[in-house]
Amino acid sequence: MFRLLCKSIVIGSSVRASPVHYFLENPSILSCLRNISSVNTDDNIKEHSFTVSYLVNKCGFSLKSALQASKQVHFETPDRPDSVLAVFKNYGFSKSHILNLVRKRPEVLLSKPKTTLLPKLGFFQSKGFSSPDVIKIISSYPWVFKYSLQNQLVPAFDYLENSLQSDAVAIKAIKRFPRILNVTVETMARVVDVLRDNGVPEKNIALLIRSRPSIMVSNLENLKKLIEEVALMGFHPSKSRFVGAIRVLTSVTRSTWEKKLDVHRKWGLSEEEILEAFVKFPWFMSLSEEKIMAVMDLFVNKLGWEASYIAKNPSFSSYSLEKRLIPRASVLQFLVSKGLVEKSFRSLAFFNTPEDKFRQMYIDHHAESAQILKFYEEKLNLSSVVNATDERNLHKKNFFKSTSLTDLSCQIHH
Repeated sequence: MFRLLCKSIVIGSSVRASPVHYFLENPSILSCLRNISSVNTDDNIKEHSFTVSYLVNKCGFSLKSALQASKQVHFETPDRPDSVLAVFKNYGFSKSHILNLVRKRPEVLLSKPKTTLLPKLGFFQSKGFSSPDVIKIISSYPWVFKYSLQNQLVPAFDYLENSLQSDAVAIKAIKRFPRILNVTVETMARVVDVLRDNGVPEKNIALLIRSRPSIMVSNLENLKKLIEEVALMGFHPSKSRFVGAIRVLTSVTRSTWEKKLDVHRKWGLSEEEILEAFVKFPWFMSLSEEKIMAVMDLFVNKLGWEASYIAKNPSFSSYSLEKRLIPRASVLQFLVSKGLVEKSFRSLAFFNTPEDKFRQMYIDHHAESAQILKFYEEKLNLSSVVNATDERNLHKKNFFKSTSLTDLSCQIHH
């Protein structure tokens, strides 16, 4: 069953550039144009040559992408696109930001700065978005300029602000999923109604929107089915874990879900055990396959714990390997090797206890506390200087390959 369920505008030059000007600067463009297979006739080349030249020279397009974009946007003078680029540059957009947004929506170059661009930029500022936030949102989702400010953007923001009871939280949701600004209030209200009608309390609906704003573009029938499946798994709509499960299940594909199941099965867990772990702690199934393997390897192969114990206490897997699990595991192995802790010791508290309390409970009262603490802090410092992901993965890989926790306890003695 588990398988089934699961400011002002300054134009840089006062001299109007002409198409000839652009081609004199780049004489190779016309000859290159004729060699692109996607342009079939000389008439077509002549018709779009200025647009293509502008996209290449002013926006940083490659010739190929400029030709493709010229099918969507066409202009014969630089006046309008120059004024558009000036707005973005004055606002703080970098060349890469501008390239990114124009690539995604070339039509933005034909926007009217005073009536389209500046009012919407001003809207974001008035709502509390920082300039970097606005730049990031627009460069990743320039379609916000396509929609009416008064009829779409303002109502959408107001609905989110009301639903989330905070403009700051609404801003965070929009940063996560800018497309939500283009969702009509009616559509968002229908999604909220489905959740409410199925027993999800308002505070948890707000939690879901805040953490998974893409839920607002859900197909209603699919959402209803998902809610039913989550309930059948054992989640209660009144609990926050219910929306946690929806978050996880809407963030993974079916094939990815199956791969995660397979990884857990490799460690001897049954589907029932995996389901129980998911119901206890939905983020259990949000981890990457690599993280699952690393956690299981640490606890099962290095510490000798049973995979079933991890499944019964799934929050273990949420902690950082480098910053918590590996350093604390090394301390535990030492304590076991010295006979200070029984080999059969199993405790979630050992790994989820806050740092100061952990030291007090498991290090300070031992005779070897100074030695243990020194080694433990060395492991923590080591993890803090590993900055790149590849370096971090390499350290982790080498740690597991070449260092046993018994070896670590030996290092303390020397």
